[in-house]
Amino acid sequence: MARRFSTLLLAMALTTIVSAPKVFAHGEAGDEPFLKNMTTAFYDVSISPTEIEVGQPITVTGTVKILETWPHTLETPEMAALVPVVPGPVFVMKDRTINDQASVGSFFAEKGGIYQFKMTLLGKEPGKWHVHPGLAVSGTGTLVGPGEWVTVKPSATPFSFDVKLLDGQTINLHTYQGPFVWWWSFVGFLLGMAWMIYWTFTKRTVTNLAVTMQLPVNDDGPDIGLITPRDHFWMNVIAGLTVLLLIGGWTYAGTKYPVRWPQQTDWITPRFISSGDAMAEVHTSGSTYDDTTDTLTMKMQVKNVADSAITLNRVVIGLATFVPGGKAEEAKAGPADFVGALKVEPAEPVGPGETKDVVVTISSAIFSTARLIPLNDPQQFVAALLRFENAQSGQQLVTVRSSVVPTFFRGQFLP
Repeated sequence: MARRFSTLLLAMALTTIVSAPKVFAHGEAGDEPFLKNMTTAFYDVSISPTEIEVGQPITVTGTVKILETWPHTLETPEMAALVPVVPGPVFVMKDRTINDQASVGSFFAEKGGIYQFKMTLLGKEPGKWHVHPGLAVSGTGTLVGPGEWVTVKPSATPFSFDVKLLDGQTINLHTYQGPFVWWWSFVGFLLGMAWMIYWTFTKRTVTNLAVTMQLPVNDDGPDIGLITPRDHFWMNVIAGLTVLLLIGGWTYAGTKYPVRWPQQTDWITPRFISSGDAMAEVHTSGSTYDDTTDTLTMKMQVKNVADSAITLNRVVIGLATFVPGGKAEEAKAGPADFVGALKVEPAEPVGPGETKDVVVTISSAIFSTARLIPLNDPQQFVAALLRFENAQSGQQLVTVRSSVVPTFFRGQFLP
């Protein structure tokens, strides 16, 4: 019976792994829904080319807006950095710009801020890697944008990352002082391992915790107490070796590199990018979500405050973009795994001065694979970035927040 049960569990696990959408392999589904749809909106993201050799570049471009609906439970965004989100050190950052300004580090950010980014990455390790842009916000963590698979093929030329120093010397950062840095770190690792092994395997700290809890921490006698004079001796030896290691490192650095420049920081305030001239005033009146069909329906009232007709032509929710017009338009909107179809009713433009009730319907597997819609949270809200456009190619970005009611949840209809 137990064998049959184990076989059944194994079969179910294999079925889940094989049938799971490939978006699940990327890791972006791990964050809570509110961290994706209430904090940022990534759009116009492009990652190209998707096939290179080691040492060749890829370019990651796009725009991210820190939404006005930023949750009050998170720290107010003040400092952030645009970073590539990749599985380990498989790429090297060559350069990065934020709003057309060079950004070597972090930048000052704010709610409502729009940040256009461009990152150039060099392929470092052969393999097939999923590449995302991410916004690392101080106090919150990294918020991940849409991603694309990039294949890095081996190259006949070894990887090199050459940098010219202030003294005119050119060095390869990939190999510069590699052996020395490795051995220096390894010696520090050995000291740490010695400390850990001593307290883990020769003492009762872990192997017999119940007894350890009954012993006093210190005792003047040699045989009673958790920490004995012999322990103090060996800990002093490890501490002394650590001090000698530090002194040796400082002496070596001062002798070999008498001229040194302190580590530099460069925090910038990116230039302001407007959401566009006022075109629309939008008020939401609730949303529903059917998790059996992955369909989100948003009801809103749109008032045209411009002097020409406007059309809603894009909805961005977190790292996903939804556009009308079929596959051709979807292909232009970003990485395919994070783009879906949008239906707006009525489809006709909203005329100047007109107020119209609009229903936005989005049916996409992205909602479940990327976990964009909160179904088990104490606050059932979804935020969206709406893009309106007029006949003169003018645009406005409008942020809205709407409550969400699941219409079909875990197999039972809700009233």
